[in-house]
Amino acid sequence: MSSGRGVKDPDERGRLIREVAPYLDLGIRLAVTVLAGIGVGFWLDRRLGTQPILLLVGGVMGILVAGYHFWRTVGGGGR
Repeated sequence: MSSGRGVKDPDERGRLIREVAPYLDLGIRLAVTVLAGIGVGFWLDRRLGTQPILLLVGGVMGILVAGYHFWRTVGGGGR
């Protein structure tokens, strides 16, 4: 049974998917960016013996890059 609230027109469905697509993987991209920064910082700290300086720098850099990706996707001019 249909509640009457679905998208019935295939063209409208395609348009909706194209509009939503950039946001579908946003959470994963943000998390991976932050974790990559932390991971690189951790690895460099272990290699250079500078604990926890580079871990913190990597975390901050990851957060800044993730914020930039978020801004570009959500409010700052698209892709």
